[in-house]
Formats: sequence, structure tokens, C-alpha cells
Amino acid sequence: MTVGPDVVDVLIDDHREIERLLAEVAQDGSHDERWLTVSVAELSRHLTVEEEYVYPLVREVVPHGDRMAGDAVTVAEEAERLMRRIERAGGAPTVAQLEDVLRRHVELTEAHMFPALRAIVAPDQLDHLAGVVEMAKRTAPTHPHPGAPQIPPWNQILAPGIGLVDKLRDALKGRATKREDLG
Repeated sequence: MTVGPDVVDVLIDDHREIERLLAEVAQDGSHDERWLTVSVAELSRHLTVEEEYVYPLVREVVPHGDRMAGDAVTVAEEAERLMRRIERAGGAPTVAQLEDVLRRHVELTEAHMFPALRAIVAPDQLDHLAGVVEMAKRTAPTHPHPGAPQIPPWNQILAPGIGLVDKLRDALKGRATKREDLG
């Protein structure tokens, strides 16, 4: 019996939140740079937990899961490169490109990967994974790290340390990393 949202629900909620944040940034170019920082932080956390916990499961249990997870990693790498450019230089064209990459990510995961997971993985396992993913997001990096390992177990071992360094940098610079931090 399902008690709360499963991992698919959690990740879809992330998608909607990141889409809303990026729409805020794109809608009004005069928006505070903080909105963009929060968008990057949310997407960084989201992609990290997918790479740590969801893609390995997809590779293991979904037919053609290696290809599906590989495609998702390719899109995630593109998103990380764009987020890195945004952090270094900003720029509306890059935000529009990031929105396009996010659309591809959402299509790949929501139309193909997530339905496959729900069809194959037991609901209680998906429920448990939701809790694992929520906990992992608390320590996940808030900035893109394209050079960081993306293969388990190294990504799971190093991500919390990288996340801690990101959180210290964010705190020292007074950067918001969640919508609720924007006030």
C-alpha cells in the first residue's frame, strides 16, 4: 500500500518546479539573478539524484535500460554544461537553451523511463526510493560539476562531499538555493 508519493511522483514534482522557476526567469529578464541561481541549484540536485539512484535502477531492470539511461545521462551532461555557462556569464539565450534541454529531459523521463519503472518495479520499492531520493537531495550539489563521476558507487560517495562544499560556498556568498529562500 502506498503511503505517500513514490520516486516517480517526487521527480515529476521536481520537473514542474524547475519548469516554473525557469519560466519566471525567462518571463521577465529583469528578474533578480537569485531566481536563476535557485533554478540551477534545483536542477543540479535533481540531476544528481537521478544519476545516483534512478538511472542505475533503470539499467538493471528496464529492457533496453542501458540505452535509456545513457540517453538521459547525455541530456543531463548537456544541461550541466549550459548551467555552468549560465553561472559564469549568465545570458537569456543560454536560459532558453536550458529550457529546451529540460523539455527533452522531461520528455525522455516522463514519457518513457518513468512508465517503464512503474510497470516493472514494485510500488513499495518505488516508495522507499522516494525517501532515499529526498534525503539525497538534501546533500546533493547545488552547482553543476560536469567532471564529477557519474557511475555508481563513485557518484554516490562523492556527491555529498561536493554538495557540502557547494553549500558552504552558497552560504558564504549569501546565495539562495531554494524557492523559499527567495522571500
